[in-house]
Amino acid sequence: MEIKPNQLPTVAEVAAYFQGNESTNYQARMILECGQNVKTYPFEHAVTNPYLLACHHRFCPDCQRMRGQNWASALRSAISSEFTHTSKSDPRLFPNWMAITLAGVPCAPLDLRKQLETLLEQLSIAGAQGFWRNNVRTTLRLLRLDVNQTKDGRPRVTPVFTFFMGVSRHLINLQAQGKLIQRIKREWVQPADPDNWAGVQSCVIPTATIQDQNALQTKVSRMIETCCPYADNQTFLYIVEELRGVKTMAVYGTQRNVFLPSRISQADDLRYEREYSVSRHGPHPSC
Repeated sequence: MEIKPNQLPTVAEVAAYFQGNESTNYQARMILECGQNVKTYPFEHAVTNPYLLACHHRFCPDCQRMRGQNWASALRSAISSEFTHTSKSDPRLFPNWMAITLAGVPCAPLDLRKQLETLLEQLSIAGAQGFWRNNVRTTLRLLRLDVNQTKDGRPRVTPVFTFFMGVSRHLINLQAQGKLIQRIKREWVQPADPDNWAGVQSCVIPTATIQDQNALQTKVSRMIETCCPYADNQTFLYIVEELRGVKTMAVYGTQRNVFLPSRISQADDLRYEREYSVSRHGPHPSC
Protein backbone atom coordinates (compact mmCIF):
# COMPACT_ATOMS: atom_id res chain seq x y z
CA MET A 1 0.00 0.00 0.00
CA GLU A 2 1.21 3.52 -0.79
CA ILE A 3 -0.62 6.74 -0.04
CA LYS A 4 -0.09 9.75 -2.32
CA PRO A 5 2.05 12.62 -0.94
CA ASN A 6 0.01 15.29 0.89
CA GLN A 7 -2.99 12.96 0.93
CA LEU A 8 -4.37 12.54 4.43
CA PRO A 9 -4.60 8.81 5.20
CA THR A 10 -7.46 7.18 7.06
CA VAL A 11 -7.01 5.44 10.39
CA ALA A 12 -7.58 2.08 8.70
CA GLU A 13 -4.96 2.80 6.03
CA VAL A 14 -2.28 3.65 8.58
CA ALA A 15 -3.17 0.73 10.84
CA ALA A 16 -2.79 -1.61 7.85
CA TYR A 17 0.95 -0.88 7.76
CA PHE A 18 1.32 -2.39 11.24
CA GLN A 19 -1.00 -5.36 10.74
CA GLY A 20 0.20 -8.84 9.87
CA ASN A 21 3.46 -8.55 11.81
CA GLU A 22 3.66 -9.99 15.30
CA SER A 23 6.02 -7.26 16.50
CA THR A 24 3.80 -4.39 15.27
CA ASN A 25 0.23 -5.75 15.45
CA TYR A 26 -0.33 -4.06 18.79
CA GLN A 27 0.35 -0.66 17.20
CA ALA A 28 -2.37 -1.31 14.63
CA ARG A 29 -4.80 -2.02 17.47
CA MET A 30 -3.77 1.17 19.28
CA ILE A 31 -4.45 3.30 16.20
CA LEU A 32 -7.74 1.59 15.34
CA GLU A 33 -8.95 2.04 18.92
CA CYS A 34 -7.94 5.70 19.21
CA GLY A 35 -10.73 7.67 20.85
CA GLN A 36 -12.56 4.56 22.02
CA ASN A 37 -12.96 3.72 25.68
CA VAL A 38 -12.33 -0.02 25.22
CA LYS A 39 -8.67 -0.87 24.59
CA THR A 40 -7.16 -4.27 23.76
CA TYR A 41 -3.50 -3.35 24.33
CA PRO A 42 -1.83 -4.72 26.38
CA PHE A 43 -5.10 -6.48 27.32
CA GLU A 44 -8.77 -5.66 27.11
CA HIS A 45 -9.76 -2.89 29.53
CA ALA A 46 -11.91 0.22 29.74
CA VAL A 47 -10.54 3.77 29.88
CA THR A 48 -12.45 6.75 31.23
CA ASN A 49 -9.68 9.33 31.52
CA PRO A 50 -10.31 11.68 28.54
CA TYR A 51 -6.59 12.17 27.92
CA LEU A 52 -6.01 8.42 27.62
CA LEU A 53 -8.79 7.95 25.09
CA ALA A 54 -6.40 9.08 22.37
CA CYS A 55 -3.65 6.61 21.45
CA HIS A 56 -0.92 9.33 21.13
CA HIS A 57 0.75 7.18 18.48
CA ARG A 58 3.18 9.11 16.27
CA PHE A 59 1.45 7.95 13.08
CA CYS A 60 -2.17 8.05 14.18
CA PRO A 61 -3.97 10.40 11.71
CA ASP A 62 -6.39 11.68 14.37
CA CYS A 63 -3.64 12.43 16.91
CA GLN A 64 -1.42 13.98 14.26
CA ARG A 65 -4.28 16.21 13.12
CA MET A 66 -4.67 17.48 16.68
CA ARG A 67 -0.92 18.09 16.94
CA GLY A 68 -1.00 20.10 13.75
CA GLN A 69 -3.86 22.25 14.97
CA ASN A 70 -2.21 22.88 18.35
CA TRP A 71 1.20 23.88 16.99
CA ALA A 72 -0.29 26.03 14.23
CA SER A 73 -2.53 27.77 16.76
CA ALA A 74 0.49 28.47 18.97
CA LEU A 75 2.36 30.01 16.03
CA ARG A 76 -0.67 32.16 15.29
CA SER A 77 -0.67 33.34 18.92
CA ALA A 78 3.03 34.21 18.74
CA ILE A 79 2.44 36.36 15.65
CA SER A 80 -0.73 37.98 17.00
CA SER A 81 0.94 38.96 20.27
CA GLU A 82 3.52 41.01 18.37
CA PHE A 83 0.83 43.22 16.86
CA THR A 84 -0.09 44.56 20.29
CA HIS A 85 3.35 46.18 20.49
CA THR A 86 3.52 47.69 17.00
CA SER A 87 1.90 50.57 15.17
CA LYS A 88 -0.84 49.36 12.86
CA SER A 89 -0.55 52.60 10.87
CA ASP A 90 3.04 51.92 9.74
CA PRO A 91 3.57 48.69 7.73
CA ARG A 92 7.32 48.97 8.26
CA LEU A 93 6.77 48.18 11.93
CA PHE A 94 4.64 45.07 11.36
CA PRO A 95 6.07 41.79 12.69
CA ASN A 96 8.57 40.33 10.23
CA TRP A 97 8.25 36.59 9.56
CA MET A 98 10.10 34.38 7.13
CA ALA A 99 10.09 30.75 6.05
CA ILE A 100 13.32 28.92 5.29
CA THR A 101 13.32 25.39 3.88
CA LEU A 102 16.43 23.21 4.06
CA ALA A 103 16.50 19.81 2.37
CA GLY A 104 18.89 17.17 3.62
CA VAL A 105 20.71 14.64 1.46
CA PRO A 106 18.61 11.74 0.12
CA CYS A 107 19.57 8.55 1.90
CA ALA A 108 18.55 4.91 2.30
CA PRO A 109 15.75 4.41 4.86
CA LEU A 110 18.10 2.59 7.25
CA ASP A 111 20.51 5.58 7.18
CA LEU A 112 17.82 8.12 8.11
CA ARG A 113 18.74 8.31 11.82
CA LYS A 114 22.40 8.96 11.03
CA GLN A 115 21.42 11.61 8.48
CA LEU A 116 19.14 13.36 10.98
CA GLU A 117 21.82 13.39 13.66
CA THR A 118 24.25 15.03 11.23
CA LEU A 119 21.75 17.66 10.11
CA LEU A 120 20.58 18.48 13.64
CA GLU A 121 24.19 18.94 14.74
CA GLN A 122 24.77 21.31 11.83
CA LEU A 123 21.63 23.26 12.74
CA SER A 124 22.80 23.49 16.35
CA ILE A 125 26.15 24.91 15.26
CA ALA A 126 24.44 27.48 13.01
CA GLY A 127 21.99 28.46 15.76
CA ALA A 128 24.88 29.29 18.07
CA GLN A 129 26.24 31.90 15.66
CA GLY A 130 25.73 35.52 16.63
CA PHE A 131 24.24 36.33 13.22
CA TRP A 132 21.22 34.09 13.81
CA ARG A 133 20.92 34.75 17.55
CA ASN A 134 20.81 38.51 16.98
CA ASN A 135 18.39 38.47 14.06
CA VAL A 136 15.90 35.71 14.91
CA ARG A 137 13.43 36.13 17.77
CA THR A 138 11.29 33.00 17.52
CA THR A 139 11.56 29.87 15.38
CA LEU A 140 9.15 27.00 14.81
CA ARG A 141 11.03 24.12 13.15
CA LEU A 142 9.11 21.41 11.32
CA LEU A 143 10.54 18.18 9.93
CA ARG A 144 9.07 16.55 6.84
CA LEU A 145 10.23 13.35 5.16
CA ASP A 146 10.03 12.88 1.39
CA VAL A 147 10.37 9.47 -0.24
CA ASN A 148 11.34 8.77 -3.84
CA GLN A 149 13.19 6.07 -5.74
CA THR A 150 16.51 5.81 -7.56
CA LYS A 151 16.69 4.66 -11.17
CA ASP A 152 17.18 1.08 -9.98
CA GLY A 153 14.03 1.28 -7.82
CA ARG A 154 15.66 1.64 -4.40
CA PRO A 155 13.81 3.95 -1.99
CA ARG A 156 15.46 7.14 -0.82
CA VAL A 157 14.33 9.32 2.08
CA THR A 158 15.02 13.06 2.20
CA PRO A 159 14.57 14.92 5.50
CA VAL A 160 13.36 18.47 4.91
CA PHE A 161 13.38 21.14 7.63
CA THR A 162 11.10 24.17 7.39
CA PHE A 163 11.63 27.11 9.74
CA PHE A 164 8.95 29.72 10.41
CA MET A 165 10.91 32.57 11.96
CA GLY A 166 10.19 35.94 13.51
CA VAL A 167 13.16 37.97 12.31
CA SER A 168 14.70 41.43 12.41
CA ARG A 169 14.23 44.00 9.68
CA HIS A 170 17.88 43.45 8.79
CA LEU A 171 17.15 39.87 7.70
CA ILE A 172 14.21 41.04 5.61
CA ASN A 173 16.53 43.50 3.84
CA LEU A 174 19.13 40.77 3.22
CA GLN A 175 16.39 38.56 1.80
CA ALA A 176 15.31 41.31 -0.59
CA GLN A 177 18.93 41.77 -1.73
CA GLY A 178 19.41 38.03 -2.33
CA LYS A 179 22.24 37.91 0.22
CA LEU A 180 20.44 35.82 2.83
CA ILE A 181 19.84 32.84 0.57
CA GLN A 182 23.48 32.96 -0.52
CA ARG A 183 24.63 32.74 3.09
CA ILE A 184 22.25 29.87 3.87
CA LYS A 185 23.44 27.89 0.86
CA ARG A 186 27.06 28.31 1.89
CA GLU A 187 26.34 26.98 5.39
CA TRP A 188 24.10 24.05 4.44
CA VAL A 189 24.86 20.55 3.11
CA GLN A 190 25.32 19.86 -0.58
CA PRO A 191 24.50 16.44 -2.09
CA ALA A 192 26.88 14.74 -4.50
CA ASP A 193 24.03 14.48 -7.02
CA PRO A 194 21.94 17.69 -6.95
CA ASP A 195 19.42 16.46 -9.56
CA ASN A 196 15.85 16.44 -8.21
CA TRP A 197 17.12 17.86 -4.89
CA ALA A 198 14.84 20.39 -3.20
CA GLY A 199 17.81 22.41 -1.98
CA VAL A 200 17.42 25.65 -0.02
CA GLN A 201 14.56 28.16 -0.24
CA SER A 202 13.57 31.29 1.67
CA CYS A 203 10.68 33.73 1.49
CA VAL A 204 8.96 36.46 3.47
CA ILE A 205 5.63 35.47 5.05
CA PRO A 206 2.84 38.06 4.95
CA THR A 207 1.18 38.40 8.38
CA ALA A 208 -0.36 41.89 8.32
CA THR A 209 -3.99 40.81 7.88
CA ILE A 210 -6.29 38.28 9.50
CA GLN A 211 -6.49 36.52 6.14
CA ASP A 212 -2.69 36.23 6.03
CA GLN A 213 -2.58 34.73 9.49
CA ASN A 214 -5.44 32.34 8.72
CA ALA A 215 -3.62 31.11 5.61
CA LEU A 216 -0.37 30.57 7.53
CA GLN A 217 -2.12 28.73 10.34
CA THR A 218 -3.83 26.41 7.86
CA LYS A 219 -0.57 25.78 5.99
CA VAL A 220 1.40 24.92 9.13
CA SER A 221 -1.32 22.61 10.42
CA ARG A 222 -1.43 20.81 7.08
CA MET A 223 2.36 20.47 6.94
CA ILE A 224 2.40 18.78 10.34
CA GLU A 225 -0.45 16.45 9.40
CA THR A 226 1.37 15.30 6.25
CA CYS A 227 4.96 15.34 7.53
CA CYS A 228 5.47 11.57 7.46
CA PRO A 229 5.54 9.64 4.16
CA TYR A 230 3.35 6.61 3.54
CA ALA A 231 5.41 4.59 1.09
CA ASP A 232 5.55 0.81 0.65
CA ASN A 233 5.17 -1.23 3.83
CA GLN A 234 8.83 -2.09 4.33
CA THR A 235 10.06 1.47 3.77
CA PHE A 236 7.37 2.84 6.05
CA LEU A 237 8.27 0.49 8.91
CA TYR A 238 11.96 1.32 8.49
CA ILE A 239 11.11 5.02 8.78
CA VAL A 240 8.95 4.40 11.86
CA GLU A 241 11.92 2.79 13.60
CA GLU A 242 14.49 5.34 12.46
CA LEU A 243 12.24 8.22 13.52
CA ARG A 244 11.58 6.80 16.98
CA GLY A 245 12.17 9.49 19.62
CA VAL A 246 12.94 12.24 17.07
CA LYS A 247 11.09 15.53 17.47
CA THR A 248 9.27 16.50 14.27
CA MET A 249 8.36 19.90 15.77
CA ALA A 250 10.61 22.14 17.84
CA VAL A 251 10.57 25.78 18.93
CA TYR A 252 13.30 28.22 19.91
CA GLY A 253 13.53 31.84 20.96
CA THR A 254 11.77 34.43 23.07
CA GLN A 255 8.15 33.32 22.56
CA ARG A 256 8.47 29.68 23.55
CA ASN A 257 5.91 30.11 26.32
CA VAL A 258 2.97 30.12 23.86
CA PHE A 259 4.18 26.74 22.56
CA LEU A 260 4.58 25.24 26.03
CA PRO A 261 1.45 23.00 26.02
CA SER A 262 2.35 21.58 22.59
CA ARG A 263 5.97 21.01 23.65
CA ILE A 264 4.87 19.17 26.78
CA SER A 265 2.41 17.09 24.76
CA GLN A 266 5.11 16.10 22.26
CA ALA A 267 7.49 15.15 25.08
CA ASP A 268 4.78 12.94 26.57
CA ASP A 269 4.04 11.35 23.20
CA LEU A 270 7.72 10.53 22.67
CA ARG A 271 7.93 9.04 26.14
CA TYR A 272 4.84 6.93 25.49
CA GLU A 273 6.37 5.89 22.18
CA ARG A 274 9.32 4.43 24.09
CA GLU A 275 7.18 2.74 26.69
CA TYR A 276 3.77 1.67 25.27
CA SER A 277 3.53 -0.11 28.62
CA VAL A 278 0.85 -1.40 30.96
CA SER A 279 1.28 1.74 33.04
CA ARG A 280 0.35 3.79 29.94
CA HIS A 281 -2.56 1.76 28.57
CA GLY A 282 -3.48 -0.67 31.31
CA PRO A 283 -5.59 -0.25 34.45
CA HIS A 284 -4.74 2.88 36.40
CA PRO A 285 -6.37 4.67 39.36
CA SER A 286 -7.31 7.54 37.05
CA CYS A 287 -8.90 5.29 34.42
